[in-house]
Amino acid sequence: MTEQIPAHFPATTRIDPLGSIFSIVLIRIWLGIRSLQAGIEKFSGTQIIAEPTSIDGKANTDDMITETVEKFYAFSNYQGVPLTLYDSLSEEPLIHSALLEVFNNILGPVLLLLGITLLLGIATRTSLLAMGLLYTSLTFGLILLNQSSGIAWLAAHILLIGMMLMFAHRNRLELGNLLAHHTRLKFIRNL
Repeated sequence: MTEQIPAHFPATTRIDPLGSIFSIVLIRIWLGIRSLQAGIEKFSGTQIIAEPTSIDGKANTDDMITETVEKFYAFSNYQGVPLTLYDSLSEEPLIHSALLEVFNNILGPVLLLLGITLLLGIATRTSLLAMGLLYTSLTFGLILLNQSSGIAWLAAHILLIGMMLMFAHRNRLELGNLLAHHTRLKFIRNL
């Protein structure tokens, strides 16, 4: 005997509009901060500071030196793809060295730009699409290197981005909507 499908399905659960808006805003802020901070970290470096060791608050006279490692940010520190990954990827036959170099050069600035646009809510859909494509390209490299934990981490990001794109019509608290409402730039709302 075959199973019969009911003539009508139960009404779907009503989704709280305000809760939806808040959840989308929180995910947008999280993805924006994640991207912005990842872009900033591409400019980080460390330096070793050597100082005479002090004992009981007084400088030691026995030439003992204390070395401390200090993190700092500078344009000269820029490295889009971490050196260990860069070296491994440069040995991969599926990645051309010129493309790897271009990707290395643009990764940090693109992450910064996407983070800023998401945080402000400017062209949110377009920013999310670009972020999804960027994370997909990062996933490609990690698959080649068999970095399973990094692949899973990026997959979680892709799921959040996909969810954001599915519920983009609920994204009300953003600068793009404000600009579209108060100017003749109505197309901004759909970006």
